[in-house]
Amino acid sequence: MKFSFLITFLIGFFIPYSDPPNSEGETLGSWEIRNGIFIENDDDETSIARYNWMVFYNIFPKRVTQKYIKRLVLMTDGEDEKTGALGSLNDRNTDWQLVIDPIDVNFTDMDDKTRINQSIYTLVHEFGHLITLNHTQIRPGKKSEQEPNEPYVTIEGIANKKSYLNKFVNEFWNGSLLREWDFIQKNYCFTEQKSCLEKLYGLYQENYNDFITDYAAESPEEDIAESWTAFVLGNKIENPETISELKINFFYQFEELVYYRKVIRKNIKKFQ
Repeated sequence: MKFSFLITFLIGFFIPYSDPPNSEGETLGSWEIRNGIFIENDDDETSIARYNWMVFYNIFPKRVTQKYIKRLVLMTDGEDEKTGALGSLNDRNTDWQLVIDPIDVNFTDMDDKTRINQSIYTLVHEFGHLITLNHTQIRPGKKSEQEPNEPYVTIEGIANKKSYLNKFVNEFWNGSLLREWDFIQKNYCFTEQKSCLEKLYGLYQENYNDFITDYAAESPEEDIAESWTAFVLGNKIENPETISELKINFFYQFEELVYYRKVIRKNIKKFQ
């Protein structure tokens, strides 16, 4: 059951791209976002895209979305496959595009609470990537090797020492866990996806109490996004007993993230 979740319910971010975001799916259209404003075009799915952007824009702190989101892409690869993604549009991590599957992220049927909740979860997760991978957090760089006592290296670049992600990795991933994950990436994930997923699920099983979900074991980037989502949608753990619970409480040390949580929770009440 959990392994199925890891394979099919993928809500992570894509690496930077200029081609359609998912070669296995169908791209339905692309729309410019200018200072938070949805720019109309002649694509057939414009009305759906406009509605989805309105929902996203009205849930999350506008200062952040206006600053970073520059494009919205609709794609689909079928129900409950890849539900959403976030990708940098340049090598400076200043401009980003939000990718969502309108089959999975669907707020039109308010009676379908399961779909509504999944849609909220997906969007909160992607916003988590936005606040942890933007240019204030990750500086561009070509470094490919993780080195002891050095900032965490991502696809987007090198984490700033004081960034959310670097602090998160230092607290929860330093040592054998990061080395094992790095070994799986180098020896399995660059060659064959099935073996990669199996090894990552094995990593999750070996460290069951360290992760909010099995998907969080895919990478520190996904782990912080999943933990952020639990922080936003759940309650503070008064007496944390596991690493995964400590990860939820991690975000309370940042005043701005506590504020973002308050805004998001207020804005999603209309859907609950």
